[in-house]
Amino acid sequence: MTQGIGKLPEVLKVGTNELELVVFKMYCNLEDGSQETRNYGVNVAKVREIIPMPNLTTVPDMPNYAESLAEVRGEVIPIVDLGKWMKLVIPDTVSIRHKVIVLEMLGTTVGMIVHEVERIRRIKWDKIKPPPPLLQTKHGGKITGVTKIDDGNDLLLILDLESVIQDIGALIPKRGYTVDDLNKMVVKKKMSGNVLIVDDSSVARKILKDILENVGLSILEAVDGKQALAVLNDFQSKIGDKSITQFIQLVISDVEMPEMDGLTFTKTVKSNPKLKVLPIIVNTSLSGEENKEKAKSVGADGYLVKFDVNNLLHEVQRLLIT
Repeated sequence: MTQGIGKLPEVLKVGTNELELVVFKMYCNLEDGSQETRNYGVNVAKVREIIPMPNLTTVPDMPNYAESLAEVRGEVIPIVDLGKWMKLVIPDTVSIRHKVIVLEMLGTTVGMIVHEVERIRRIKWDKIKPPPPLLQTKHGGKITGVTKIDDGNDLLLILDLESVIQDIGALIPKRGYTVDDLNKMVVKKKMSGNVLIVDDSSVARKILKDILENVGLSILEAVDGKQALAVLNDFQSKIGDKSITQFIQLVISDVEMPEMDGLTFTKTVKSNPKLKVLPIIVNTSLSGEENKEKAKSVGADGYLVKFDVNNLLHEVQRLLIT
């Protein structure tokens, strides 16, 4: 029987800098023989449902963590074994009843096998910090944020889901464009200008950077809203009364980011008399009119669902100040 998570609560309230996470556990043996329980979280808005292990069909010539398909509600979807993807050695002493978290994001539906689903937790983004280098190295660069659970010593790690989906080959910009194709899509006049990309996912930043550099734009990067705001304020302090748009012509910001999410970042920029002239495109893996309206309500000038190249270039072209 399907175990849904019910009606999804509001994931990110405008102005409150909060999100809700489905928290799950993964168990593993460490090299010294001890056991470890790891707590991970994924945004509720990306979760369609949580189900028991379905019947799996093996697909040849795929990595062992992505070798399965399953039929879920009449749809055949890829299944990622998160433990295998993380290369975890599962303890023999732990009784695991696997669950599958069915995710919908980036125009893709994928199931993710986890060891135990705990609960839904609401957390403020400013409580989530970028992972320190040692922790990031331990998890192969697949973590975008970390926080403590209930102010205790247990850590909650935020997965870079775009990285997971890319590894199974499902994260491909809609339509595969060559450089020539990209150039034909823009107006006769070559694009120029500086674009600030704000995204905690290195995968997402690279995809955006490659696309925009191919059409002639120069890229600055920030990993979250707090860092992006510092970049803009630093520019503004150095240029005095000059317009920020003489130096940065456009910002493309993700929504889900540690310390300061994209909606709070956008609202903060648009509330600053010297920065509000700067166009901001909210670029997110979350689709739907509700999320679009949230972006509009904080002053965003454009809204995109990752990674539709045609819509991306259309919006950039429409808003770019040169």
